[in-house]
Formats: sequence, structure tokens, C-alpha cells
Amino acid sequence: MSERPQRPDPIHDFAAAIGFLTLLPVGRTWRDGVMPRSTGWYPWVGWMLGGSAAVAATGVMSWKGHPPQGGAVLGGALIVAAWAVLTRFLHWDGLADTFDGIWGGDTPQRRLDIMRDSRIGSFGAAAMLMVALVQVGAVADLLHAGSLWPLVAAPVLGRLAVAAAAWSMPAARTDGLGLTAVGTGRTYERLVGALALLALLAFVPLGVSTRELLIVSAAGVFAALTVPGALAKPVGGMTGDLFGATVLIVESVVLVVAAVFA
Repeated sequence: MSERPQRPDPIHDFAAAIGFLTLLPVGRTWRDGVMPRSTGWYPWVGWMLGGSAAVAATGVMSWKGHPPQGGAVLGGALIVAAWAVLTRFLHWDGLADTFDGIWGGDTPQRRLDIMRDSRIGSFGAAAMLMVALVQVGAVADLLHAGSLWPLVAAPVLGRLAVAAAAWSMPAARTDGLGLTAVGTGRTYERLVGALALLALLAFVPLGVSTRELLIVSAAGVFAALTVPGALAKPVGGMTGDLFGATVLIVESVVLVVAAVFA
């Protein structure tokens, strides 16, 4: 794979982030042989996913009002399923491999070996089930309460956590998808990622209280700063699987905290 381009190419870099993190056929991605400076754009992919969910939920509520609890559960399941499909289950696969490896191995190398195995074990299956239930329940509560800003905040902060981990933490392996992100924290990428967070805090819809905004944002930032390190400690660094698990765990923290205070 060739060296990074000397000058930032925002269109190519954003396309690379979309192509890597979603199933959208954007054309030019990191697979073209150029390793782009795309980690700063990961939170903007979160904006796409969360913004789409919020717009869809707004349309439904403008038509039928706030859904009853049963309808909200269905809506929550559909949103979580849509996020999983649009990201081609990349993060869910990482979550399963992460928990199989961390709980199934007794040394860093053994854990990494288990994480490479494409088969899903009992720890991974249980982790996916629990996270799915938590996310569906939290999104359902938010829909029932008519609180949609967290549907945007969760995907943005989840992917900002991955970017921050890539900028500050070493890789656990010398190969793998994780290397496309690790060590990419140049000024341009950090600035793009920071702008995604500022946009999240600046464009808050009416009805979101300052208390909710501060609590949810603080919980998301805290999770973004602590979850990657906690996952990386048993294997000695970050991997692509750990990045995927980070996204889903941080998203879950944001959604649950938001649902509690909605």
C-alpha cells in the first residue's frame, strides 16, 4: 500500500471513510492503494447514520405522533437493524471477536489468535445479544419520549472514540484492518474530527435541555476516552475488532444515559 498523499484530499478521504465503514458504493476508498487520511471523517459517517435515523423518526412522529411503547420498540429494532446493515455488520463482527478473545484467552497472543478466528463463540454471541437488547430498548425509550438528538449523538461519539483511539494508541498487530487507522492523528484529521463534535454540540434541536445535553455529551466523551483503553489492555494495543467493539459500546453508553434522562 502506497504512502499517504502529501496534501489532504477531503473528498477522497471522506469517500474512504464512507467506503470503509458502510456498504455505500462511493467508488474511491482506501482499497485503491492509497492510505487516506480518513479517521477524522469517521464521526461524519456517524452524522450520516444518526441523521438519517433522526430524520426518519421525525417523519414518523409528524405523521402519527409519539409512538406508543409497543410501536417504539419496533421502531428501535428497525433503527438498530438499519445501522447494522448499513455498516455491513462490521462493528458487530468486531464486538463478537473482541469478547471471544478477551474472555476466551489467557495471554495477549492467545486472545489475538482467538479474535482472528471467524467463528463466533459463546462469549461473542452473548455480547452481541446483550448489546442489541440494550440498544433497541434505549432507542425505543427515546422514540417514546420524542428525544431524537441522542440518535445522532451516539453514532457520532462512537466513531469519534475510534478516531481518538487511532490517534493515541498503538496497534496490537503488524497487519490487519486496524493498521488503516492507527497512527493517523495528524493535525488535519484531528481538526476534521473536532469539527464533527462541535457540530454535534452546536446544532441541538429545540426541546433538548442544557442538562440533557451536558450529561449525555459528558457520558459519551468519557466512554470514548476510556473504553478503547480498557479493551486494548488485555491484548496490548488496538485491532480492527477492538475498534468495532468500541463503536458499539460507546453508542450503547450514550443511548442508555440519554434514555435515562429523556
